[in-house]
Amino acid sequence: MIYKFNYAEGVVEFVKNQGRALLDASGPKQAVERLRELFEHTREERAEAINDDQYLVTFKVSLDFRVGMIHQVERSVRLCRDMDAYQRARYLDRYVVATVFRETGKPSWLEELGPIKQEISTLRKAAVVAREIPNVMHFLDWDIVIQNYVEVNTKGGHRSRVVRQPH
Repeated sequence: MIYKFNYAEGVVEFVKNQGRALLDASGPKQAVERLRELFEHTREERAEAINDDQYLVTFKVSLDFRVGMIHQVERSVRLCRDMDAYQRARYLDRYVVATVFRETGKPSWLEELGPIKQEISTLRKAAVVAREIPNVMHFLDWDIVIQNYVEVNTKGGHRSRVVRQPH
């Protein structure tokens, strides 16, 4: 989902854990600085000139954004280990697992739900109605954190835990 925020300095849009900002600035460095004033959790910023005073800055959200929520994502993935546990879980936990499935194809037992896009949409609405999330805009943080979780855990050679062999 695309989230769009209008500020006096410009417009910031987010999709998953990537963003772009159209900002008024005198140079690319100042455009990146203005972006960091609006949203400080950025990495891999690139600024390109649109015209004399406007710059389009593309960026990714830093991997340490809302670390506590990343732990909740890990917990949700761990708790929903089969279809029965998934059906009994909170709407938010189910949303997390369904979104991870949409991105990675795992866990494979979620394939029996049918169209995952419709399931995710239904879970978003249900989480708001059940007051697990105050409003739809709070899903921005969840979408960013879920995408960061997927990015970190799908890198080759990465393990989220260090398991030491006994001596």
